[in-house]
Amino acid sequence: MDSSHFIHSRGGRIGGRADTGATGVDAIVAALHADPRRHLVIHFHGGLVSKASGLDIADRLFADYSPSASEGAYPVFYVWESGAWETIRNNFTELADEPVFKQLLRKALQYALEKLGGSVAAGAGVGRSIAPGSVGSKESEVRHELEAFWAAPGKPTIPFRDLEPRATPAQARAAEAALDENEIIAELEQDGEFQRALATLPDLPRSARSAFGAAGASEHRSAFAEMAAAEFSKTSRTRGLVELIQVARFLIKVTRAVLGRRAAGRDHGLYATCVEEIVRAFKVGGSGVHEWAQALEWNRMKQDVVDAFGPDPDRHAGTALLARLGRALKNGMALDRITLVGHSTGAIYIAHWLAHSRDHLPEDFKQDVVFLAPAITYELFADTVAKHADRIGQFRMFAMHDALERDDQVWGGDEDLADSQDWRRFIYPSSLLYLVSGILERTADEPLLGMERFFTDTGTYGQAVDPALTSVDSVRAWLTDRPNALVWSKADSTGPGLRSASIDHGAFDNDAITRESLRHILSSGF
Repeated sequence: MDSSHFIHSRGGRIGGRADTGATGVDAIVAALHADPRRHLVIHFHGGLVSKASGLDIADRLFADYSPSASEGAYPVFYVWESGAWETIRNNFTELADEPVFKQLLRKALQYALEKLGGSVAAGAGVGRSIAPGSVGSKESEVRHELEAFWAAPGKPTIPFRDLEPRATPAQARAAEAALDENEIIAELEQDGEFQRALATLPDLPRSARSAFGAAGASEHRSAFAEMAAAEFSKTSRTRGLVELIQVARFLIKVTRAVLGRRAAGRDHGLYATCVEEIVRAFKVGGSGVHEWAQALEWNRMKQDVVDAFGPDPDRHAGTALLARLGRALKNGMALDRITLVGHSTGAIYIAHWLAHSRDHLPEDFKQDVVFLAPAITYELFADTVAKHADRIGQFRMFAMHDALERDDQVWGGDEDLADSQDWRRFIYPSSLLYLVSGILERTADEPLLGMERFFTDTGTYGQAVDPALTSVDSVRAWLTDRPNALVWSKADSTGPGLRSASIDHGAFDNDAITRESLRHILSSGF
């Protein structure tokens, strides 16, 4: 595949350190003008891949999109380099070495379980009934579950994976107020393992010492450890000292958030929700984790998309192609069809492309859209539909059924490790979209278009339940009005262009059956 089929950008811009410059985009449009198929397909990969991975994706899909000189379309691949996934992965996998993270997770699970009770039908504890209890009553049970999971962090051993809470939603809400600070402090004082973990936190500035002794303090200072040290030593009376009262208040905040989400039906499973709320508790509490979230690159990656549509057609990657396409069409280029394919965060790129199409393409020019496991929020897509639906021709989305989404663990699959031995799995037990929805977006359980739960669960997600969820209602109605708009994998018995067998978020652009559907869409239509 030569350079007339890809646009490489950095930070939303071409030229400079990017492989593609303005003359390269000119060459793409000239080649498209000469192509007899009069059909352009533009592929936007996910924003969490490197340049090398983006080019590999383009090489792999090229023959699917352009099988011959008379079939398919003229393909252009946006290779928008962010490297964000490396930063996200490194920041999260760093938690694996943080004793305090593990112990906070243990305690959050313990306190939530003590309030919820329930029954476990599968997983590490098969067929057990769990009664609600007082503070400390579930300590050994949770410890046992976690030790089993951390020793072999595969899907069957995710702690309390299929917990069915005994507490009703009303009881779960009432339990939020029943957490007693003094009881938790007393319980923490008796927990030697927890206190030894606190002793590993880095010292705060200048001769400040942990209340639990600095002798065993780690030399390595992860972002999480730095924030935990600051969070747990906030009182002006003993500035710089880790205090159990601060730890207890933090755990109460986390547990209340977990219980509240469970009561509202908006949890992601007990284990995943506890991980999410531990991280989010820092985000809510001050600038520390907000800065960490920025370091995770998620927001910067989305800003790269915005920057791609700046005003300069010789510098901004999205504007560069749109402006040249618009000029070519005005000058008589024959182009019957544009198909936009976006995988994961590539869907966000497409939303901005559609918005800016109005400034460059003819008023009546519609573009077909295909989403693959999109990581776009309902809010952004609702805004796109409200303002730019007249720019969308045919639409189809391929994504996973929720059961597969929950099973698709973000970390794992290392060639040198069996799944049950991959230690990274304990950090977060569900898919990338669950991670984005639960941690990286603005609110916990942020509705994402590529997650089935938000489309099918009308009793939880919609304006009738929460006025803030109006966007879910509007998008759901828009999708419902479009026949065959949704393909939930695995879907292998429906017609051409309607099949997918991907069980991995990152594999939709590599799954043979999904790619077969893409070939059909490009060659024969929707």
